[in-house]
Amino acid sequence: MSSALTAADILARLPHRHPFVMLDAVTELVPSHSGTALKNISISDPVFAGHFPGEPIYPGVLLIESAAQLCGLILAEVGADGSPRIGYLASVKKFRFVTLVRPGDQIRIEGLAGTHFGGMTDFTVKLTVNGKDVASGSLVIALPNG
Repeated sequence: MSSALTAADILARLPHRHPFVMLDAVTELVPSHSGTALKNISISDPVFAGHFPGEPIYPGVLLIESAAQLCGLILAEVGADGSPRIGYLASVKKFRFVTLVRPGDQIRIEGLAGTHFGGMTDFTVKLTVNGKDVASGSLVIALPNG
């Protein structure tokens, strides 16, 4: 069953807080399987004070973090007691960046769970702006025992 998450729902399920909450909305969420999220890039984002003055470019490492937060939300409802479990980024594999992301862009982030091994889950992620590829790769999210 697919559902959506508002900004308030995201804050309730992730431990991150401003300025490190990367997602504005989750438009589709199939727990333990897949999800789609949106990230709006604004010139008022604190990162643009230094990346780069005069030529604002959203950092690739924050694109990866945005995708990792979505993957964590995909796994968040798996807890045995029904409470959200916090996933941790364990690995970044084969990530490639195709296009620069700038203020005014809205990033669509797609995550698809793959193999589960132990407390880890492999994800394939894809980030697009206006239907054009921005970045893609594989992430591994670890869920601690419990």
